[in-house]
Amino acid sequence: MPSPSESYLLDFHARLAGVTSRWFGHAPVQRDEETAPSTYALLEAVVPHDARPLAVLDLACGDGYLLELLARRKQPGLSLMGLDMSEHELVAARARLHGAAALFQGRAQSLPLGDANVDVVLSHLALMLMDDVETVLAEMRRVLKPGGRVSIVVGGDLVPGNALEVFAGLMKSAAAVPPTRLGDPRVRTSDGLRELFAEGFVDVAVQSLSVQGDGSPHEVWESLLTTYDADRLSPAAQASLQASFLQAVEPLRRADGSVPLRWGMRQLTATREAHAA
Repeated sequence: MPSPSESYLLDFHARLAGVTSRWFGHAPVQRDEETAPSTYALLEAVVPHDARPLAVLDLACGDGYLLELLARRKQPGLSLMGLDMSEHELVAARARLHGAAALFQGRAQSLPLGDANVDVVLSHLALMLMDDVETVLAEMRRVLKPGGRVSIVVGGDLVPGNALEVFAGLMKSAAAVPPTRLGDPRVRTSDGLRELFAEGFVDVAVQSLSVQGDGSPHEVWESLLTTYDADRLSPAAQASLQASFLQAVEPLRRADGSVPLRWGMRQLTATREAHAA
């Protein structure tokens, strides 16, 4: 039986399958002094380019966008797997991947894989939504080979001075339904991530990311409307929020008509202890 938060997420992704890759598949991201094509590209780059056999698991793979990036390599020895609890996302993934990856429907708290079978675990904007995160990490450790890598992208801190800050301020006064708790708050902080990955992992690195989602005020609103916070508002509350948002971002409008939108995220990368049991 899904938890209340899982039930909400299943409903959301039934209605909006593929929404994550729609907004972030081509959104440039800055990490330190480096700019990458997307947060998906940052995760794809963690997988080595060589001919040795490599098994890669995308945890909460959604519509398979990250797996498709890896499949395009046509890399000898690269074995791709994806798991998601949403059948609607997996339908989209099957259509995208055409058999290039083994796809499983299930929960990250109980992976349908044997011990020490995976070289790399990747996860994009999912770990911060998961119940019982300690069990999820225990399952990651179990399926990873000693010395295997894990890299995840999760939500981060609010970036000041852009449309998302305006939206967040307006959301505080919106007529929201009682909130559904999504995930473990520790996953949303650098210190919390390091604490969670202290057991069974070494070389834990957490880097801040700034993801660009600039567009016209209406385009930016459309992306914000598909956030979990806005999705749970009533239609009347959404309409009121939209009117307030479009008015409030006018001072941010540039000469080309666009407004800045920045998503704060984090990337954690770590290595499974080589001597772990």
